[in-house]
Amino acid sequence: MSDQPLLYIADSDSAFRQEASNELAGDFEVRCFADGISCVSLLSEKPPAILMLASNLEDAPALDLCRDIREDGQLRDTHLILLLPANASQADIDEAHAAGCDEVLAQPVDLPNLRRQLRTTYRLASERSSFRQQASYAQQVAMTAMTSMGELGVVLQFLSKCFACGTFQAVAQETLSALSQYGLSGAIQIRAGHDTLTESTPGGSPADDAEVIGKLHGIGRIFEFKTRMVINYDHATILMNDVPDDNEVRGRIRDNVAMLAEGAHARVFSLLIEQDNRRKQGGIRFALNEILHMTAELRDQQKSSQEQGQQAVNGVIEDFETSFIRMGLTASQESDLIALLVSLRQEVSSIGLTADEIDRKLQRVVRSLQSIAEEQF
Repeated sequence: MSDQPLLYIADSDSAFRQEASNELAGDFEVRCFADGISCVSLLSEKPPAILMLASNLEDAPALDLCRDIREDGQLRDTHLILLLPANASQADIDEAHAAGCDEVLAQPVDLPNLRRQLRTTYRLASERSSFRQQASYAQQVAMTAMTSMGELGVVLQFLSKCFACGTFQAVAQETLSALSQYGLSGAIQIRAGHDTLTESTPGGSPADDAEVIGKLHGIGRIFEFKTRMVINYDHATILMNDVPDDNEVRGRIRDNVAMLAEGAHARVFSLLIEQDNRRKQGGIRFALNEILHMTAELRDQQKSSQEQGQQAVNGVIEDFETSFIRMGLTASQESDLIALLVSLRQEVSSIGLTADEIDRKLQRVVRSLQSIAEEQF
């Protein structure tokens, strides 16, 4: 197979075809045609680098052939040259360019000069083709990047909304909304303790989807079968029913929906923690109310006991003072008894002080519990 660039020449003049083939064969793989139809029939099968059409073709108007060639996307890199007679007018030349010709040459053609010209033409055409390919690749990369950014934007928007959700139902709805933005149908199952919630995109059956998820949950992080894909996390599983076959698109969907599933799982986990904290908070408030009630009762009982004890001591002292006269005690004996009574009063008072200290400690405990109960979980 020749490594030379392919050159087609379509001209009804057999002598020119032979001379041109001999002159150009050193630089090109030359194929000659006596009519336009046979040349055109081979173009799509094996497009040439350069095509020279003569205006003297009898089976098809050369300008019509030029227009047809330019409409063929497979031949966009082919350099098209139209050979016009020497007496061609400027209007003929303009019409040729309008028909899609890259270049117009007047006959008779100087073949040695044509050879040099075609080498330069091929080099420039190759460079243009390379530039077009690079531009096309750059455009494709840019479009892919823009598509990826748009898809990632769906994930970021979902995460922003998901972590503001206050219920499992809201998390499920935000997830299905994100799936719809990717053009996907499917379902999400949320597992929160002993409770399970399965929601489907419009037209789906939550019962059927729950049965499928039940079989595939726990089979691995990601499971794929034909157009179906399942992504599993402990508290969330996403099922997709119509994943595209294109590997690049499929890969992006897999990555993005995996982030959706992980975000849903994380929010469900945090909601479970919030629920547990609210239960604990309720228990603390109940205990606080019980302690407040108990301390109030203890304080009343303590106050009553102190008053009764003080009254009893005062009564005993008064009785003793009255009895001192009747008993005929000496001054020394009276002093000893009075000292015992004073000691008794001090002991009763110290009992009250101890009770006050216990009450102050209970009040500190109450304040600490109030601070905890007022925190927002």
